[in-house]
Amino acid sequence: MPAFVYLLLPILFWSGNYVLGRLTVSDGIDPYTISFFRWSIACLLILPFAYKKIISDWGLIQKHWPMLLFFAFLGICNYNLFLYIGLTSTTVTNAVLLNSIMPVMILITARLLLGSKTSTLQNTGILISTIGAIVIVSRGSLDTFLHLTISSGDLWIISAAVSWAIYSVLLTKRPAMNILSFFAVTAIMGTCIQFPLFLVFSSSDVTALTSANWGAIVYMGIFASIGAFICWNIGVQKLGAAVAGHFVHLLPVFSIFLSVLFLGEQIESFHGIGILLIFTGIGIATILNQRVKQDEAKA
Repeated sequence: MPAFVYLLLPILFWSGNYVLGRLTVSDGIDPYTISFFRWSIACLLILPFAYKKIISDWGLIQKHWPMLLFFAFLGICNYNLFLYIGLTSTTVTNAVLLNSIMPVMILITARLLLGSKTSTLQNTGILISTIGAIVIVSRGSLDTFLHLTISSGDLWIISAAVSWAIYSVLLTKRPAMNILSFFAVTAIMGTCIQFPLFLVFSSSDVTALTSANWGAIVYMGIFASIGAFICWNIGVQKLGAAVAGHFVHLLPVFSIFLSVLFLGEQIESFHGIGILLIFTGIGIATILNQRVKQDEAKA
């Protein structure tokens, strides 16, 4: 299989997660039930393949368990749960467009947490992408922006993006564990964190879930969790992180296409303006900035 396919598949899997997440919450299944069972299935499936790696990394796990717990809290619990909560009151289109500012948000988080310096081009890109996000959140209305009437769903999606940005930045500090054992341990910890939340806040009758509901959750557990993780890591290994990062920009394209096709969502003019600004900002902050650095290094 061509190397680029390993990077396209996770984007497709994650896009499907947005659409199925929206469909499932629209069926009345609460986010706590969706997220808990999604990750329970993922843990059960990944454990037979990861347990030997976990055993060999046990010393590191015991030493760094607070850090691993924090990774699980941010990346497994918060990001996914906040995403599904947000999808109860916002569209897939809005969710993926707001999430598309993730590369820029990671730059900001890296500067705040690690003191990483940002260039003038990166700062310009951050500003343009932020304006794009504001256009989407305000629905392109100056009156909405001035009165700050932002939907709760949009705020949950932004909170999910912040959690993922912090998670991604701190990955550079993760313990020197095998990548499979790191994923399995954080997935198990994240599922354990979600268990009491599921018991307290879940309002869905699990016995009433339809085969379609379970099919969506199984998809999330297999493809959006394990499949995406494995394919993404193979793709990064083959083509490098820099190339892989550009494939993330296809997430809004795939997700919006699927949401129009399966959910009947409408694309408004403010979506077009917002996505143009976001992609322009990302392009300036990442691709253009990287090329300028390469040219300076050659000079």
